[in-house]
Amino acid sequence: MASQSKDFFATPKDQKSAYAIHSPKAGGINRGWVSMQGESLDPSGQKQGDPKEAFNIAPPNPTLQPLPTPLQESSALISRFQANCHTLCTSILSLLGTALQIPDPEYFSMRHDQSRGPSGTIFRMLYYPKTLSHDTDGSEPGTTSVRAGAHSDYGSVTLLFRLPGQPGLELLTDRGWVPVPVNPDEENLVYPPILVNIGDLLCYWTKGMLKSTVHRVTFESGEERYSMAYFCHPLDAARLDAVPSEVINRFGAKGDAELRSQRKRLGLSEDGGDEVITAKGHLERRLKVTYGI
Repeated sequence: MASQSKDFFATPKDQKSAYAIHSPKAGGINRGWVSMQGESLDPSGQKQGDPKEAFNIAPPNPTLQPLPTPLQESSALISRFQANCHTLCTSILSLLGTALQIPDPEYFSMRHDQSRGPSGTIFRMLYYPKTLSHDTDGSEPGTTSVRAGAHSDYGSVTLLFRLPGQPGLELLTDRGWVPVPVNPDEENLVYPPILVNIGDLLCYWTKGMLKSTVHRVTFESGEERYSMAYFCHPLDAARLDAVPSEVINRFGAKGDAELRSQRKRLGLSEDGGDEVITAKGHLERRLKVTYGI
């Protein structure tokens, strides 16, 4: 998949812009190509949009979404990749249901059954080009700059695929920003590692016990970076009510504090008075902030 991603981002800008994000030709909301500085993941902390490109593909079958030629030629491969990603996500969600001692351990996974209706799930290819100082934030060439603003993921679970030896991803902890270790050389691995993020919706469902970690991407302006992410979302109609779990209830005040912090960061009332009650409603709210739509 990495080679298909590189081939697409190497195509001329006018060919990519024909599939601009949210446009009818791209297939609708949250599908298609995001141009340099075309989205802002941290609008309160950024003067400009993120200096990166992206292309969003909706499941379950990319042939249902108009794709540019370099990706259309690989549509079968993309379909298999998406299917494998979703299978892994549902397995993770099933394990979480068991670990949290939910009476129905498939509580999470069945709410991600794509055969039962639409969802906000998206497969995203990402490209961070080499930039000059005047392209980003005015810093000197070779200095470290923010390439994807601080944010948490909008869905339930995210699978992130990175090339070996490429740094840049950072997590926000109580000690500040901490770099995520880079992938080791593929020669020493049978399978490259997949980084798994917890998203906003698992934070809501578990009343803050599972934390939707804030993260960002930073690296030197003279370097380029590629990655891919599978953002797994529940069915649009899935409610964000707290799950029935004694494990979560015992977590108590710690989870409540985390959930209040999460809601405040997302611009919601801390007491839950204006809580978005469906997965689709939450996604629409996040996209409105990111793209101004």
